[in-house]
Amino acid sequence: MAGLQLRARRRPTPRLLPSSVANLKVLNPIQLIVLDIDGVLSEGEGRPLDLELLGLLASMNRSARQTPASPAVTLCSGRPAPYLEVMMQAIDAHQPGIFENGAGLYYAHPYCFLPHPALAGSDQMPQVRTALERGLIQTGRAFVQPGKIHTLTLFAEDPAETRLLAEWAEAALGPLAAQVDLVYSTSCLNVLPHGIDKGLGVGWLAERTGIPLEAMLGVGDSDVDLPFLKRVGHSAAPSNANTSVRAIVDYTAPHPTASGVRDILAHYGLLP
Repeated sequence: MAGLQLRARRRPTPRLLPSSVANLKVLNPIQLIVLDIDGVLSEGEGRPLDLELLGLLASMNRSARQTPASPAVTLCSGRPAPYLEVMMQAIDAHQPGIFENGAGLYYAHPYCFLPHPALAGSDQMPQVRTALERGLIQTGRAFVQPGKIHTLTLFAEDPAETRLLAEWAEAALGPLAAQVDLVYSTSCLNVLPHGIDKGLGVGWLAERTGIPLEAMLGVGDSDVDLPFLKRVGHSAAPSNANTSVRAIVDYTAPHPTASGVRDILAHYGLLP
């Protein structure tokens, strides 16, 4: 029919038998595992961490340093740089990590925090912050997650009103709304300089490390993860991921958060 466009749907990766896993490693080996934090490694803000899983990831990183063929593990989070640094220490990471939804890279060695080059000359966020403080914070409808420099994250004072945050933010920002992207995570709204996202961040990670995107396994759970999950060669999600994420990843685990991460590692034959 004229004007009808058909979109090919990506078929989910079937569960692999051990021999198939070995073949996959040879044909398209995973060199770097890139994990979101909230909704993947943990259940989210204020929830306890799975220390056993963090220890497992740390052992994988130690193995990767000793055996180059073993994949390393890093993090891609919307959290501020200091929080990401602590989590990177917990998994004994040596590859760079992504903080503030792609706004910067953290390096353990040499120790530094690099803003993304796309932020050079960007000066709209102080005005954005002022407008949101006036329209949402001072009115008692929302609060800002502390510690961020390049982006903002809004939480509704009443969690039941989380899905109203974008509408409220657009109204508070007025013309400034055209200079930012409003993207939901599971429990909050991210306010990002236009063009900054986790996809941009993981592309920069690939450039800086020399590890091709095709050799990365990404794991995420919410809309803010979509840009990076679409760019990596392998993508997966825990069972708690939203519909949009589950629709585009290669594999969805039958378990949520940390248990899902364990299943994903086993699915790809990556457990030590």
